[in-house]
Amino acid sequence: MKFIVAIDGTAASGKGTLAKKTANHFGFKYLDTGILYRVVAYYLKSAEIHSEISKQNVQDSLRLLINKDFQLSHLRNEEISLKASIISKNKIVRDNLLTYQREFAMQEGGTVLDGRDIGTVVCPNADIKIFVDADIEIRAKRRYDQYLKKNSNSNSNSNSNLNLSDIIDDLTKRDYIDKNRQLSPLVSAKDAYLLDTSNITSDDGLKKIIQIISRKLEK
Repeated sequence: MKFIVAIDGTAASGKGTLAKKTANHFGFKYLDTGILYRVVAYYLKSAEIHSEISKQNVQDSLRLLINKDFQLSHLRNEEISLKASIISKNKIVRDNLLTYQREFAMQEGGTVLDGRDIGTVVCPNADIKIFVDADIEIRAKRRYDQYLKKNSNSNSNSNSNLNLSDIIDDLTKRDYIDKNRQLSPLVSAKDAYLLDTSNITSDDGLKKIIQIISRKLEK
């Protein structure tokens, strides 16, 4: 059985957590497509590549994902987040990652992909499309709490000067870039279910998504 669930949305809206929980619930394969852009951004930065981005650059960066020594935590800071958003405007990057994403989506057994253009560009014929969003202040607070928890667990002071207004500024910049880029801007597909997570828990959001998918599967 091929069944594709496309979950798009803004940064820190909770779409990644919901997508993972959805995949686990139904036993579907899961792909966080944002990781692909982040790993390309990380590779270009760490390899100190200053020339134009090439197809080879993108393919080389994706090999990091199968390197057992590579830590995904390298990709989670705000610098990489912003760089990933910037390079996502590059046609060579988008074209090469598009192929990777579509091949993943077409696997047997059901798939869940989350990102910013899954329902509009990557998988426009997805069986289920969901667009997740929340008020920017709430998204910023969630991101801030994540940093505090991460630093508490690691005994690190690397983000000791980080404040909520900085995160709001970063998210505002990222929203603007994502929504206004020429290639595959962040928009909700016309046939997507809209899920506002501002005032609901992750579990409540998951229940709504499960209901939507279950009704489709029953048909």
